[in-house]
Amino acid sequence: MVSINDVRETVLAICNKNNYGYISPDDFNLYAKQAQLDIFNEYMSQYNYYVNLENNHTSGSDLADLAESAREEIEMFISGTTLAFSSTSGVYSVFTAPSNWYHINTITYEIQADVFIEVAKGSRLDVTRLVNSNLTAPTQTYPMYVMGENNSIAIVPNSIGNTANVECVYVRYPVDPVWDYVNLTNGEPMYNAAGSVDFEVAEDDEPTLVNKILEKAGLSIREPEVYKTAQMNDNQQ
Repeated sequence: MVSINDVRETVLAICNKNNYGYISPDDFNLYAKQAQLDIFNEYMSQYNYYVNLENNHTSGSDLADLAESAREEIEMFISGTTLAFSSTSGVYSVFTAPSNWYHINTITYEIQADVFIEVAKGSRLDVTRLVNSNLTAPTQTYPMYVMGENNSIAIVPNSIGNTANVECVYVRYPVDPVWDYVNLTNGEPMYNAAGSVDFEVAEDDEPTLVNKILEKAGLSIREPEVYKTAQMNDNQQ
């Protein structure tokens, strides 16, 4: 976790020192959200890269360390939930997906008390092809899911319905950071810790957050030097 107030104070100090202008709380929160998403996407990209190397049987202790480090960075974003049944549509039982999902890891179905089986992921083309065969049609023992419309998860067969216990493990998006304030003191907003939300990225990424926010602020207030300085600092990390 990274303190959003520490990041904002650093950003404002750099801007004020160089007379680059003022960044309002609303603008700062917008830039902060975008900066955190940039870093989160970098986490996921690095993780996928190392997983692909492992899957290609590339070996080595250095690779193993890098892969483990990438896993640790996304560990806090892994969540689990019970999916809520929504409706039945044709061969599908439709469940509501988590509102904050980035990537679905696994979906499991409790076929009997404390016994879960994994639901295989497929496409609607797969389902259309498979359900027309008595030999390959998904069953309660070998179910399949597809991502549906309007943030839904559709499971075949539809006998897995409103009484089913369907669990989902997924990677969520980070919570939006918020620098909150309660009133103005001498024309300046006063930080409100109770209403604020810190960054969820690793502490080591605080300098990267500052630089990314400066980049976005520099583009917004049309100050090329802010953007240039942030880029230079980012490259030196």
